[in-house]
Amino acid sequence: MKWASGWYYDGARFRRGSVGWVEDIIAEVRPTRARDALAEGLILPGLWNAHTHLGDAVVTQELRGTLEELVAPPHGLKHRVLAKAKDEAVIAAMRRAMATMLRTGCTGFSDFREGGLKGLKLIYAALAALPLHGVVLGRPSGLAYDRQEVSGILRASDGIAVSSYIDWPAAELEKLAADVRREGKIFALHCSERVREDIDEVLDLKPAFLVHMVQATDADLERCADADVPIVVCPRSNAFFGMTPDIPRMLRAGVELRLGTDNAMINGPSMINEIEFAYRIARLKGEVRAKEIVEMALRGRRLCDPESACAVRVGERADLIVLDLAGGGSGFASLMRAVASDIRLVVSGGVPWQSPPVAPPRDASHKARRSRAR
Repeated sequence: MKWASGWYYDGARFRRGSVGWVEDIIAEVRPTRARDALAEGLILPGLWNAHTHLGDAVVTQELRGTLEELVAPPHGLKHRVLAKAKDEAVIAAMRRAMATMLRTGCTGFSDFREGGLKGLKLIYAALAALPLHGVVLGRPSGLAYDRQEVSGILRASDGIAVSSYIDWPAAELEKLAADVRREGKIFALHCSERVREDIDEVLDLKPAFLVHMVQATDADLERCADADVPIVVCPRSNAFFGMTPDIPRMLRAGVELRLGTDNAMINGPSMINEIEFAYRIARLKGEVRAKEIVEMALRGRRLCDPESACAVRVGERADLIVLDLAGGGSGFASLMRAVASDIRLVVSGGVPWQSPPVAPPRDASHKARRSRAR
């Protein structure tokens, strides 16, 4: 049994005690301190990044232009770069982004993976040997339905996610969504990011969740709440393009909100940073409790485990983050000010994660060799 001690989140509040796990399952929660704890502090379930485009991490140049010019298919900057990039470069960039997620307390993510079957192979190569839970949603290589390609993508992935309803011919998208439903897999899409889209047409596709909805009306949000379709918001990404999700308005509509970091070429995939930013921009629109923002960063795990309590409880997967923060039972407020250096321990699937050593810069090692030679 391995242990962490301090204040653990039980789904309602922080309680003093210790959390023990065996292999990849939380096996015991006790109200006393464990003497051999690996770390002490505020203990949360591992954060979950509910929306990523990790392949974008291969884009390194300064970004200029509109949303359409940078990310819209098929000619946006990221699509042009991905089409020319070598496989090894894309895999390495995605693996760096995944390591960043682990270092900053994120133990799972859901990715919209471009590039058809080849794109899926690259992300699985990047994910290999990392103790990180990835829900990978593939995407056809073009904006048209191809039964054979779709069948292959569905066999190799957790489902399919597309750019937006308005990017596709409606009849083609309906065929695509129907195939995903028949296979019992996940279908998702961006919605009302650039412009408002017809929510009834979108919901007829039976998506598991929608992303963005910054241009949605109150009625659109209420339709999502009635249909029990969660919305993933990505505040830092939206802000880059001059938009902000109205988190208080979405919550008033009764929508289940989740939190994601979106394009890796725009933001580092740190959920700690996303939590802080989401809390700040939510205050621009009204009051939102810190606890609500934290829960948005946990709920994404329901995509792969609908019964998850998103809390530290016996029987849950041993995904944990321990932070060295003051506040004890009032830890939600402290989490709004947390930074990566506050993280004492990350446990993903029962595996304590430690960052691999970083090699010194080439010139520094060269100087060290010269110094030793003298």
